[in-house]
Parts: sequence; C-alpha cells; structure tokens
Amino acid sequence: MRTVVCSILALICFLQHSTYAATTGPINYILSEGSVKLDDVATEFQDIQTIFNGKEFAVSVDLAWSESENVINTTSTLKWIMYVDGVKSSFGEEAIDNTRTLPGSISTGEGVVNKSGEHTISVEVTFNDETISTERKYQSYAGGVSVLPLIALLFLAVTTQMVELSLGFGVFIGACMVAGNLKDGFKSTLDNYFLLAAADIWHMYVLFFGLFMSGLVGMIQKSGGLAGFTRFMGQFARTSRTGQAIAMCTGFVIFFDDYANILVAGAAMRPILDSLSVSREKLAFIVDATAAPVASLVPISSWVAYEVGLIQDEINNIIVAIGGEENLTIEKSAFSVFLRTIAYRYYSIFMLLFMAMLIISQRDWGPMLIAERKVIVYGRKDGGPGKSLATASETEELSKNAPSPDTPQRAWNMLVPMLVLVFYIFYIMFQTGSQSAPTSSFIDIISYSDSYSALLWGTMGAALTTLILYMMQFKKDGQLVRPTLSTFFPKFNAKNTTTRTEANWNDDEDDKYPPKFLMTPREAMDSFLIGMGKIFPAVIILTLAWASGSIMKAVGLNRLCSQLIVGSSLDPGMLPTISFIVSVFIAFATGTSWGTMAIMFPLMLRPSYIVSNGDPEIFYGVIAGVLSGAVAGDHTSPISDTTVLSSMATECGLLEHVKTQGPYALVAIVWAIIVGTIPVGMKAYNTGVAILMGFIVNLIFILVIAVRVINPTGKYDLFTEIVLSFRHNDELAEIRKDVVTAYETQIPVPMKKDVFDKEVDTEQGGVVMIQRTSDKSEDTENICLEMVMPSK
Repeated sequence: MRTVVCSILALICFLQHSTYAATTGPINYILSEGSVKLDDVATEFQDIQTIFNGKEFAVSVDLAWSESENVINTTSTLKWIMYVDGVKSSFGEEAIDNTRTLPGSISTGEGVVNKSGEHTISVEVTFNDETISTERKYQSYAGGVSVLPLIALLFLAVTTQMVELSLGFGVFIGACMVAGNLKDGFKSTLDNYFLLAAADIWHMYVLFFGLFMSGLVGMIQKSGGLAGFTRFMGQFARTSRTGQAIAMCTGFVIFFDDYANILVAGAAMRPILDSLSVSREKLAFIVDATAAPVASLVPISSWVAYEVGLIQDEINNIIVAIGGEENLTIEKSAFSVFLRTIAYRYYSIFMLLFMAMLIISQRDWGPMLIAERKVIVYGRKDGGPGKSLATASETEELSKNAPSPDTPQRAWNMLVPMLVLVFYIFYIMFQTGSQSAPTSSFIDIISYSDSYSALLWGTMGAALTTLILYMMQFKKDGQLVRPTLSTFFPKFNAKNTTTRTEANWNDDEDDKYPPKFLMTPREAMDSFLIGMGKIFPAVIILTLAWASGSIMKAVGLNRLCSQLIVGSSLDPGMLPTISFIVSVFIAFATGTSWGTMAIMFPLMLRPSYIVSNGDPEIFYGVIAGVLSGAVAGDHTSPISDTTVLSSMATECGLLEHVKTQGPYALVAIVWAIIVGTIPVGMKAYNTGVAILMGFIVNLIFILVIAVRVINPTGKYDLFTEIVLSFRHNDELAEIRKDVVTAYETQIPVPMKKDVFDKEVDTEQGGVVMIQRTSDKSEDTENICLEMVMPSK
C-alpha cells in the first residue's frame, strides 16, 4: 500500500511540475530568451503589430526558462528595464512568490511615440545576476493611415474589376506598412499572410468542407439527379406565374451551395421560362436572388462553415478582452450565435419576400417591367432582347459534367443525398454536443457541438453513401433496369465497352449492350473532382479574404474603428445599421461577400460588444448586418462572381441583369434599414415585428408603385412615369400602346420586326425547344413550340 501511495504522490508531483512554465527548488533555472509584445492601452487589443502616433501602448515580455546545474539561486527578485528607441521608459521588479513559480510573462510598463517611422522597443531582464536583452522593431504612423490598404483594395476593385488582384494588392500594401519596406513587405505577404491563412487548421476545415460539398454536387449532377429534379418541378409550370414560382422553389431546394443553385436553376429553368414568355432578366433575378440569400441563411450550406469560423474568432477575442467565459453575455458557440442571427438578416428575408410577392402579383417596376413587357406583350419565346448567347467556353463549362444521354433523370438521386447529408450533419452535431452540453436542450447541444467536424465528416459521409446509392442502380436506354451477369463481369460480353449513343438506342442487337452502373467509381471520382474544380476560384478568394482580414488587424484598422465606435457619442443601437451599410458598400466595390465578411468582422464585433455592454440583441444585429450587407452589396455589384455566374447560366446580358436587378435590391436594402436595423437596434420593437413590418411595406410598395405587366391603360410604374414626363421615349410609348392592344385582344401583339427570322433549335440540360417561323406575312407566327424530353 505504501508503495502505491508513493507512486501516486510521485505522479501528482510530476503533473504539477509540468503544469507551470518552470519552478524553482532543487533544480535551478536561468533566463534563456524573451520576446517583446505590445498591447494597445485605449482599445485593449493585444499583440498589436503597429503603433499609432500619440497612443499609449503596454509592453510585455514572454520569458523562456532553461535548467542549469551550475547556477545557484541567489535572489528571488526579477528586474527589468524597458527602452523606447534607446531611451529608458520604465523599470521595475517582481518578487518570485512562495511557490517559487517562475513567470512566463511580465508587464514592463507603458510607452508612447509621436513620430512616424520605425521604432525599437527593447527590454532588459535580470535574474540571478544573469541579464538577457530582447527587442522588436515596430512601424508607427497616424491612426488614419491604417485605412490605406482598404482604400487601395476598394479602388482597384472598382477600376480593374479584378477581385483577386484587388485583395492581393491590399494585403501587399498592408504588409509593406507593417514591415516598413517593399522587400520585407513582399516576403511577409507570402509567408505571414497568404501561407498562414491557408495553413490554419480551422481554415482548412472550411476549405475541405467547401470542396467536399462541391464534389458531392458534381456527383449529383452527373447522376442526372439535378436535371431530374428540375424536370419534375417543370411539370407544374403552365403559366408565367407558376414557371417563376417553380424557379424560385428550385432555388430553395438547392440550398446547399449558391454556385450549384445558380448553375442548375439557371440552365434548367431557362428553356421552360422561355416557352412561357418570361424575360431572361427576370429569370436571372430569380436565380441570383435565391442563391446567396438562401445559402447564407440555412445552417447547412457551403457558407456556414466560413461564417461560423469568422464569428468564432471574434468571440474568442471577446472572451479574452472581458476576462473569461463566465462574463460572456452571448452564446460561446459561434454556431449558436449564427442560428440566433438568422432572424436579424433583414435584407435576405425582405428580398425573398419581395420576390415572392412580385411573382404572385405578376407586377413589376422600373427596368424589369420594361424587359418583361418586351417579351410578354409580343409573345416572344426566346427570352427577349436581354438574352446573350453563351460563348463556347461558357457552354463547355456548364455542360462538361452533364449526364450522359442514356442516364435516366430521377429526382430522388438529388433528394436522397441531400436528406442523407442533413441527417449526417445533425447526427454528428448531436453526438458531439450531447457529450458536453450541461442540459439536454437543443440549443445547449448545438452550442457545445463540434460543427466543424460535423460539416466535414457529414459531407464526406454523404458523398460515400451517395456513391453506394448510385452503384445500386443500373441504366440502359435512358431507363433504370435490372442488372445482368455482363454488368458485373464484362468479359462475358466483349462489346460491353462500346459506348451506347442515341443513334443506336433502337438497334436490334440489344444484347450487345448490357445494363451499366448508373455511376461507376471512376465516373464518381471524375465528377467529384470536376465539382471540386468549379469552386477553385472561390478557394483563392477565400484565402485572399482571410489574409485581408489579418492585414486589416495588423495595420490597426480594427483599433481605429474601435476608437471611433467606443470613443464617440454614437448610440449603440445604430451599430447594426452602420455594419449593414458599410458592408453593402465594401461588397459592392469588391464584388465578394466572403471577402467583406473577413474584413468587417474584426472591425465591428469586438468594439460593438464592448460599447453595447454585451447587449445580445445589438451584437446579433451587428453580425447579421455584416452577413446580410455582404449579400446585398454582392447583389448590386457588376463584378460579383454570383452576378456574373447568374448572367452566364441564364444567358442574360450582364449589364441587363445588373440594371434590372439593382432597383429591386435597392428596395430591400432601404426597407432593411428603415423597418429593420434602425428600429430593432433602438429597441422600438423586436425582430419578429420587424419581419412583419417588412412584409407590410413590401406589399404596399408592390400595390402602389409596381404595376401589372399587362394592364388596360398600359401605364408604367410611378418612377418610370416621372422619368417619361421629363424625357419622352418613342420606344416606351410604342410599347404602352401595344400593352393596351394585348390587354384588349388577350393575344400577343405581332412584332414590327421579324425577330424569329430563322429556326431556333437549342438544347440544354435534356430539354429541347423548337421554334419555327412563317414567311407568309411580315408578322411572326409561332407555328410550333414543343418540349421534347429524353425517353425515360
């Protein structure tokens, strides 16, 4: 027994010894090295990389100790002297306490500089008559200079319309400011910002989740599941209203990724809405306005891991600033915070409400009204004058992972993988959260769950399960059939490897072509890699966005914003509005919503929490303001990736898409501010009332301002009528007359120009549209319009 007790005591002593940086006793220690760190006194930001002129900074030194058998402890006092540019600034000493625990860090006083340029902060530390000296060089400038990288970034984004170049150059400018010269700034850009942004473990979780999600989408597309789903939804499209509603619903169902949403809904719904005389501009608006808002709102999408990661970083900074989790007034889990901010994202919510009301009421206004009339009034079936035919490269991009002609298109091949994905993610979150949650409530379980692992493991698990699902199905001649022996053993049929094409589907020698797997492992891997490749530009932008966020903190822009927010008399209730407006501006200029989030979160979250005394509603409102403002600015930006992609997928002219969508986005932005962020931030009413108010003002706007596309007077909306009262437009005047004619006759008005001057035969996503024209009169006669589907 005595032996056991002694062993336990020895183990305890060992563990206790390993807990501290170093302890004195029978073993002697000497100082081996130290490193200087600066903290900003006014804002309490730690480990700052640059100094503001005239602003106090606190100096601390991290100490490292090493064992020595030759040194005898002669003192229990640690002494130091701190110098600023060689001039003694402060000095002091610290007694080692009775436990003989040696400090891992010491505070050595405060300093201030008043001249821009390079400054050296050095500290001498003495213990047992041994002295070490450590120093570090910092660049100093006026606080306002810290905004230069952001200005350079925005300027280049507007002038060059190249997001990657703008973000990268902004990081380079900031790195040069921190380093003090171009050479070190260039090396630091690559080593300290780009490389570290990509190497961060949590960033890698986000990147791999996005890649796996896109790979899964590629598999679903190749299996015919996406086309099958849109085909299934297209059965219900009989009128312009139902067609637009189906397009919107498609955007809701493909919630997991905005890129997949745009590419699938745009390409698949384009021929359907063309046949229903819906303009390409309206389709592009529906596709674009359901992509990012939906993907940014739902808790399972390619956005959520990135958003949660940024939020968690700032929550960790807040915990440090307030002295521990016990003082935190919000959820400590970023995923829980993310869920709570959904109700405060007024732009995304109001935009979705606005779009649904426009579709149901069949009303429009502004440039969109004109675009719709140019198609509906004349019964056009080609998308109208706003269309732009895809280039060869764009067509190849959209179709290189399309299902083969003999692949049956079944909706369940998309729905089942999505249900499996949702199940896996929530199951893993529940399992990881229930192990440490203090209660069994859903919020607590989610709060304590490992959302990063759930998203990563769940996505890869869903991809593997999907492969099994596809390998359990067998296809032949566009149908699902039972397998034969030759399916599994190709040697029984030497001609099995011959590709079956539409030309030989009806051959008499059917036995030469046995059933095949719906998707082989090789095809699954190829489609998975193609899907991953589609988001490679997003991976580059993500890495640059993370680096941009880091450089904004390094140059001190977060400190400047904190000083402006905390030191001003601004009412904290206005912070959600400010975060929303600034995010809209940055996203519009840069064209990237993710880059905007990476820039804005470090600038706004911690100062907002402090100045609002940890008010949860204001804090959630600020986060929501950044998230929804980034989406709003992205919607209105002509250089946004989703704007360009929506134009490409729907074959709508880019300028036509921006011109018609911009006014609609502006309406949602205005309502988000007037009835959302301002009154909720000022405690006038809660967010539930704000959403109800958004519904009401949207309804009033549509009933008062917007007009029906076909109406008895041919009038335009209020704003267009005001413009026409000052400037006459012959084309719009002619369209007004034709609207009246179309209303009275209830048939399309013949075009003055022969727009259908040739047969148009286009195929996209398994849907074929055939339009023919008649030369018997100068007017166009739509003789035949039929939709031909591949055989089931």
